[in-house]
Parts: sequence; C-alpha cells; structure tokens
Amino acid sequence: MQQEDKSEIPNHIYQSTFHQSGVIPEFTHLRPFNRSTIKLFKLDEKASRPDILLEEILSWTGAQPFLTQKLCQLLAEFEALIGAGEEAAAVEQLVQTRLINHWETQAASEHLKAIRERLFRNKQCNSLSLQQLYQQILSLGEVPADGSPVQAELLNLGLIIQQEDKLKISNRIYQSVFNQSWIDQELARLQPLFKLGEKASRPDILLEEVLSWTGAQPFFNQKLCQLLAEFEAFIPAGEEAATVEQLVRTCLISHWETQAASEHLKAIQEGLFRNKQCDPPLLLRLYQQILSLGEVPADGSLVQAELLNLGLIIQQEDKLKVSNRIYQSVFSLNWVTQELEKSLQPSLSESTRSAQSKPVPESAPLKGTNTISNPRNAIFRRIWVSLGIVGLVFLGVNVIRSNLFGHSEVEILFQQANQLYYQGKSQEAITKYNEILKIDSNYYQAWTNRGYALGSLQEYNKMLESCSAATIIELKAVYAWNCKGEALHNLKQYDQAIAAFDEAIALDSKDPVFWINKTESLLAKKKTDKALAVIDEAIKLFEPIKEKETSQRNLSVAFSHKGKVLLQKPEYREALKAYDQALAYNPNYFAAQRGRGIALQGLGRYDEATAQFNQMLNVSKLKQVQKAETWYYLGLTFCRLSEIKKAHIALEEALKLKSDYQAAKTAKMNCGT
Repeated sequence: MQQEDKSEIPNHIYQSTFHQSGVIPEFTHLRPFNRSTIKLFKLDEKASRPDILLEEILSWTGAQPFLTQKLCQLLAEFEALIGAGEEAAAVEQLVQTRLINHWETQAASEHLKAIRERLFRNKQCNSLSLQQLYQQILSLGEVPADGSPVQAELLNLGLIIQQEDKLKISNRIYQSVFNQSWIDQELARLQPLFKLGEKASRPDILLEEVLSWTGAQPFFNQKLCQLLAEFEAFIPAGEEAATVEQLVRTCLISHWETQAASEHLKAIQEGLFRNKQCDPPLLLRLYQQILSLGEVPADGSLVQAELLNLGLIIQQEDKLKVSNRIYQSVFSLNWVTQELEKSLQPSLSESTRSAQSKPVPESAPLKGTNTISNPRNAIFRRIWVSLGIVGLVFLGVNVIRSNLFGHSEVEILFQQANQLYYQGKSQEAITKYNEILKIDSNYYQAWTNRGYALGSLQEYNKMLESCSAATIIELKAVYAWNCKGEALHNLKQYDQAIAAFDEAIALDSKDPVFWINKTESLLAKKKTDKALAVIDEAIKLFEPIKEKETSQRNLSVAFSHKGKVLLQKPEYREALKAYDQALAYNPNYFAAQRGRGIALQGLGRYDEATAQFNQMLNVSKLKQVQKAETWYYLGLTFCRLSEIKKAHIALEEALKLKSDYQAAKTAKMNCGT
C-alpha cells in the first residue's frame, strides 16, 4: 500500500430540498426558487452571474428535480470561478463529461438506469409500445396528447412531459442519453416480435415468454418467431409458456447440431475453441465461472471483452451474465466442465499446487514441500510501491512468494522472476513470468505477480487482464482478486474495484491490506461512512501485533487513511486525532504529517498548520514532489491568514519544484482576489 495522494479538502455535499420525483414542466414555475437554489448550492460563489448559470443548468435538466440537484452539486465542486460569458460552456462540459459520456458509470447512473429498466421491463404497459411511442416523440419533436395508457406510463417514467396538449422529451440530458440511434437500435433488435398478435389471444404474454428464452438476441428472436408463425394451432390464454418452451426444446436445444439454430450455435462454439484473441481455456473458465455464480463483476479485461464479442454473455450495468436461456441450455455447466476436462491437461506442478500461495518471510528456509507459511506468525512483509496516479491514494502491492514444491523448471523460474521484481526490475520480471506461462499457462501465481509487475509500470489495463486471468484459473486466488481491485481502482472503475476487494476479503478476511484498499475505492465514491467502518476493521486487524516494527508502520498507514476519511466527512477534530495516532507509530510518515496540517487548517488553527508545514520543510527529508505539496499547503494556509505576500512566495516555491502544478497555479491566481 502506498502513500496517500495529494488532494484538497473535498467540498461539502449540500443536501438538496428538491423532491426526488416529478417534473416541473416550465422554467417559469421554478423562478420563485431561483434565489434559494443559488444560495443552497452557493452558485453565487461559483460564478459572477449565478442567475445566468442557473438558466444554463435548467436548459439541460428541464427543471427535473434530481438532475437539477445533481448538476448543481457538480458545479458546487467545480474548482474554477466561472466568468461572465463562460456559463454555457462550463455547464455543457460538466454535463457531457460527468453525466452523459459513459453515463452508466457517471454521477446520474442509478437514476438513468432506473428509467431504462422501467422502459424495457414495464409492468403497466407493453414495453414495445412504450419504446415505439418514445421513438415517435424523438423523431417528430412532439406528438399530440391523447390520454392513452401508453402515454400516461411514459409520463410517469418522467421521460416525457406534457406542455399544453403536446408531449415532448423532458430534457436535453434524457434526449442525449436515450437518443435516436439508441432507441432505433433497441427496436431493431425486437422487430421480429411485432407479428405475434396473429398467433395468440394474449400476444403480450407470448412476447414475454419469447423474450424470457431469447434475452432479445436478434437471431433467436427471428428464429423463434418463425417457428411460432409455422405453429399450426392458435395459442389460447394460459398456454403461452408451455408452447414456447416446447418449441425451444424440440426445435432449438435438443440435438442442437442438427436443429434450426445449428449454424449460429456452431459459430459460437468455434469462437470459443479456436479463438485468435484469447487462450480458449481462459474463455471456457470465465464462462464456467459466470454459469456457476450467475454473474460476475465486469472489469473490461480482454477475456471478458472477447466473450462479450462472441455474444455468449451480456453486460447489464456492471455485471456479466449469460445472454439467454438457450445458450445456457446448450452450452451448459455440464458441457463446459466436460470440455475443460478434455482440453486442459494437468500441468507439471498442478497436482502439488495449493489453492493460493501466501507470502512467506524472506528469512524462511527454502524447503521442497508444499507447506504454507502463515504470514501472521511472522513479520508482515509488504512492498509499498508508488503506482503514480495523480489524484488517487495509491494502493499497495502484495507480491506472492512461491511455495517451493520442488526444483522443477517452473518453480525455479518463478523464484527468479520474484527476485527481479523485489529488486525493482519489473520489466525483466515480466519477461520471466511470460516464460513461465509459455510452459504452464495455468500457473495462476505467475499471472498474479505479472499483474503486480505491470502495475508498477503503470500499465493498468494489462495489469487487469493478467490478474483477471489468475482469478479465472483459480477462483480462490486471493491476491489475484486484490491485484484486480488495484488495477480497477487505478483505472477509476471504483465499483468494480470494491467488488474485487470484497472477493479478496471473503477469501481472507484477516488481511488488513484488502480492507485498506477497499477504503480507498469507497473514498473515491465519496462513501465516507462505509469507508470509516472498513478502515476501522483494518486497524483492528493490525493492532494485535502492533509491537512489531513493520506492523507499527502499517498502523501508521491505516490511521492516516482513517484521517483522510474523516477529512472528507468533514470531521476535522477526529481527523486530527487519527493523524496524531499515525505519527505516534511513524513520526516521519509524510502522508500523516501533511494530513495533520490540513486538519489544522480545517479547524481554523492556522498558526499551528503553518508550524506543521514549516517543520516538514525544515526537518523532514522530503522528495521533490513532496516538497512541492508542502509549499502548496503552506501557501493555502497563509492565504487564509490573509498574508497574501507570504502565500504567493510559498505557492511560487511549489511551482518551481513542479511547474505543471495546476492546483498551485489556481491557488496563486485566486489568493488575494
């Protein structure tokens, strides 16, 4: 685990008085609230013309309460002052980057996903009718209101509004996310389903049964609808499920190699067995894992991407699932297990490898056994490496030492690779891990350590792929899950990172490092209450062995993280206590020294904060980047004391040490203005 990142005290998130549902159809209806809205979110402190800024907000949100609140919060956290004439550009930039682009992982994702879910799986109306009406309104701009149930439900969703006797899209954000291209594509997938009315007395129920098997997969939609069109009998109410299941099983699944979908299914099978992008056993193991668990977290790895490309799985929100029940029946758990048994031969050392190797003390004798040394019976040997991402608290690297089962070629290479890594020769270590994987592609420990080595080179996408491969090969590879979490965190995929750390914790809840890592991802999501509970758990795990020197350093890191959580809440007095505890265990820990100064700033104890930062500059042995940070925070403290000249001198010192220090540039520009 690494030192914390430099960051200013986060802005307080103001609680909105907006109601969470309903739509105010015209801007004029919101006018009486302009002053209170500006005051509530301190927009007058963010722009020279807050009234114009609010108009720009409403031009995007259409006064929709949740979106208006969310956009005001984003502007409250916006660092720079918005000058006259810059309001439209500033608001559009925030909307595009924080709400619309990659919206499923952005600030309004839950709200937008709820609308999409109700549009596709509506209990009140046929979802096809809803989508067709929405497509019509998008295409024409507006349609006459007629009070029909479909219009009423689309209004209830909030996706459209009624102005006088016309229906229109509620706001530009909805229009950008659920745009024409998106709805056209969704409807094209369901086109074959539109003719079911001729075959059943309840075509809506028949449609639901078809989709329950096909998962809206276009090929199967068309094939199953074709089979229903050829079905001789009319389907009465109550017989829809049995009829569809009979057709699916007799004409698609049973003896599928000679059935109606054989070419389609054979192409998927071929894509699995002779894949040019990924090792087929890795694809099969991932598919086996998804079948067994029902779903797995999406992480963007190459193996996951290739399985998605094959169409065998789909991504729903941040989870991967099997695309439909037809694939699940044809390529079943029994089938994939048999294929793995046929295609994967046991490797040289597989029979002697344990579920997961643990780190062993460097002083431990090397024995030719598969005995696992318990790290909690010896000094924790952690390697804390800076992964170099600005704006993040860096996550630690826990490198797996080999269980030395024997003196086979693979184990010898593994020892050599680990030694290269310990020496800081990451690229050479990666080359050595690659040699191992050419001999034994199932050696998941090599995949894991290779991932950590890639992380030290800041190649986080490759790190994710390597560690994901390890978790596919061995579900209980605890350090591989931690490695995967670190990669996802540094890729800013925080929800997926939390899920990965949870997997590691589920496998080994006694390792404090996993809890600390999870804390950082929770902090990035601003889930401070959960982060506080998690970091307290890490501290509890460290404290029983706090008399050891290494554990004292680890406790210093843990308490420093607790201080950071408390700064975000913000609870400056408690944060100060946490930083003091951190420094009691390690007086020279830079992150704790810096955090203590920030906490003193937050308490308004500026003279003490100044003394803290001056002491760091005069006494501590700081790296150049750390000196730049310290000068920066000293400058901020002088600025708050209204000692403008001293503030500018300190900030200039920070910029001398780090010329691209944007926060220092901004602080210097704003201090005294």
